[in-house]
Order: sequence, then C-alpha cells, then structure tokens
Amino acid sequence: MSSEKDQQYCAAQVRDYDYQRYFAAAFAPLDARRALYALYAFNLEIASTRERVSETLIGEMRLQWWRDTLDGIYAGAVRRHAIAEELARAIGRYGLDRPLFDTMIDARSFDLDDAPPEDMPALERYADATAGGLAALAGAVCGSDDARLRQAGLAWGLAGILRAAAFHASIGKVFVPRDALRRAGVTPDGFRRGAGAGIAAAAVAPVAARAAALLEKFAADFRDLPRPARPATAYVAVAQRYLQRLERAGNDVFAGGLEPGRLGAQWPILRAAVAGRI
Repeated sequence: MSSEKDQQYCAAQVRDYDYQRYFAAAFAPLDARRALYALYAFNLEIASTRERVSETLIGEMRLQWWRDTLDGIYAGAVRRHAIAEELARAIGRYGLDRPLFDTMIDARSFDLDDAPPEDMPALERYADATAGGLAALAGAVCGSDDARLRQAGLAWGLAGILRAAAFHASIGKVFVPRDALRRAGVTPDGFRRGAGAGIAAAAVAPVAARAAALLEKFAADFRDLPRPARPATAYVAVAQRYLQRLERAGNDVFAGGLEPGRLGAQWPILRAAVAGRI
C-alpha cells in the first residue's frame, strides 16, 4: 500500500530531475498532481536506464523488471517499491491503460543501442512512444483524451532530444537521424565528439524544424483545451523558448546558454497553465 513517504519520494525525484513537468503538474488538483508525479517518476526510472548500467543486458533486465512490475500491478500484486506503489495507486484511481506503459518501456530499449535512428519517421516513432505516450497518460489523469496532448508530447520529445544532445553524446548515444547526419557530411562518431557547429547544425536543423512546427500548431490549439487538461502539457511552453534560442544560435546544440533555469521556466509554464497561452 502506498504511503506518504512513497508520495514524497516520487515528488522529490520529479522536482530534482524533471522540474518543468513538476512545476506544470503543480497546477493540477492535489490527487491528480500526486498521480502525475508517480507517472513522471516512473518515466525517470526507465529513461535513465542507459546511464545507470554498464552493459546492455543489465539495461534490458532493468526494463524487464518494470514489465514484470506492471504485470503485478494489473494483477493486483504490487511490489514493495516507492514508485511502483504510487504508480499502482495512479493506475487504479484513473483507470490508466496498460499498452501505453508497455510501449514506453519497449521504446527505451533503443536507448541501449549506440546507433542513431535511421530517419525522421523512426525518430518520431521513438519520441511519440516515450514523451507522446507519457503526455497521453498525463492527459488521462487530468480527465482528457484529446489527441492533441499526445502531439504536444511528441513535440516535447523531439525538442528534448536536441536539449539533451550534448549529454547523450557524452555517453555515446546519438539521436539525430542517420540520414540527416549523412546529408550534413558528419558521422555519428563525429557528432558525438561535437563536430564543428556548422556541420552539426545542418544535421540538427530538420529535427528542430519539425519540433517547432508541431509546437506552433499546438500553441494555436492550446487555449481550446479544457482548463483541467492544461497541467498535462503546460511545460511544452519551455521547449518553444528553447527552440527559439537554438535558432538564434544557428542550431548549434552544443552552444551554451540555450537552456532556461528553473526561474526562467516558471513564467511560460505559469502563463500556459493559468492563461492558456503558449
């Protein structure tokens, strides 16, 4: 049975490692907020698999542990684990469907492979399965099944891949599509080493353009969403500002000063959650 300590643990993990989703969730009612923090803590667990393990096999074992844990949750046998118990509570209270969780976990197997996605459609499938699926689950918690929430998650996922490009490169992973790298004349290894800004920018540009187009469309629709659904994706306002800074930096994902701090992120999220403006 979930406890206050489990609840606090999940909230602290999200606050420390996924602050923008944490702040957006603060605008949801208390019980929904608790469920959102459980979802986001679960996402952190599976998203950080690669950086926590030294071998692919161990990473696959961690992901399988979560598949088995979900088997137990849906069968009514919850493991004694802070995130698992809070997740079980969220699933029970909001009737969250299992397939979205399975798709999220399966997509994280790709994180364990050094190879980039082959092309933009492959990258979009990954971003949709991870960030898109998470946004859909968050929408369900907030009482909405609006498909636009998942599209917002996809946009956030694509922008997030660019925001984390330098970190991913440091651990040997490249998410920029192979065909974009090829057209820019840079190898995956060259990108990992932080190839010249112009070369890297040419490879990044198609991803940034797609993310920006999706965000522009969602921003136009955001005011039409039911107000209770806003906390599920209000954080995407931050990605829009990141992409604007990235464009001014010539699409150089290795440049400094692109990422807003916590205070800088609060205002656009606040405006989205309260005024419905992105």
